[in-house]
Amino acid sequence: MKINSNNRKILKVALYTSPLIGILSITPLFIVRAASYQIYPRSILSITLIIFLAWMINLAIINYWGKFELRTNFYKILRYFVSYLLSASFILVAMRMRKLIFASLNANCEISQSHSPYATVVMAISLNTVILILLDLLMLREKKVKIEIENARLKQKNSEALYQQLKQQIHPHFLFNSLNTLKALINKSPDVAEDYLITLSDFLRMSVSAGNDNIVKIEDELKMCLDYLKMQKIRYGEALQFYASIPEEIAQTGFVPVFSLQLLSENAIKHNALTNESPLQIKIEYNEGNITVSNNLRPKLTTETTTGTGLINLAERYKILSGDEILIHTTAEQFSVSIKVLKK
Repeated sequence: MKINSNNRKILKVALYTSPLIGILSITPLFIVRAASYQIYPRSILSITLIIFLAWMINLAIINYWGKFELRTNFYKILRYFVSYLLSASFILVAMRMRKLIFASLNANCEISQSHSPYATVVMAISLNTVILILLDLLMLREKKVKIEIENARLKQKNSEALYQQLKQQIHPHFLFNSLNTLKALINKSPDVAEDYLITLSDFLRMSVSAGNDNIVKIEDELKMCLDYLKMQKIRYGEALQFYASIPEEIAQTGFVPVFSLQLLSENAIKHNALTNESPLQIKIEYNEGNITVSNNLRPKLTTETTTGTGLINLAERYKILSGDEILIHTTAEQFSVSIKVLKK
């Protein structure tokens, strides 16, 4: 029999439960003094061995029937029928052989001639029924685990698809605005235009080099985010202010999803009004294992049309990568999102 992880689990359960089932099935006969206590240890050992072998028969039937696949009700009923035919019959034969062995040793057996002639049959069916119930519980648990794993894989694939969609949305839209800004700067301020073009080049190089990676080092993500904010600073001037404070050690050893900090900074700019009289202030700070991107609230009178895909996608990616939720906190004056620093 091929020993795989599922078979090992059943073998473990069989080893644990065989003596317990044996004790529960035989002990009542000794309590009512239907048998001598002198044969109690031998009775437990022999019954345990019979039950364990019955487990093995049922395990062989399951392996033959297709590795924990319940299939249709017809196959389930057929499996039960084969189980009672083979396993219960084995228990019945083994119990009678055991009775003969006890008789040859001049020892009384628990089920004697004074009992019903069907007592051994009833015990065999009852023991096999207990084994079948435990097996079905194990199979249902295994099926549930498989479904949960498959759901997690589907969520991950969905998250990756949303991430790729997000990248495709960022580049054309961002490039369109950036080229328009660059065009305006070339005539107005060539030196600033040159700095803007270098920063844009660095940003695009970083975003392309990220490739299909879901996570990047914090220092790489932070540089990409700061390059983005520098370009927006050139565009908005004093209407935009930003500040970043992340320890160098954390930046070099920690990881975050790619485009996470950039996305949160972009959302702040997208959803707030930027004026010189009331500038937008974006802060990126590290605190106790989390990076928080916060901004003061300066709501726009007219809001741009948005699908909200970015923040939802980031929340989904964090849920899959770490099992944690992103923390969103809103007050009358401030909006902040905290994300956990990940390890590679």
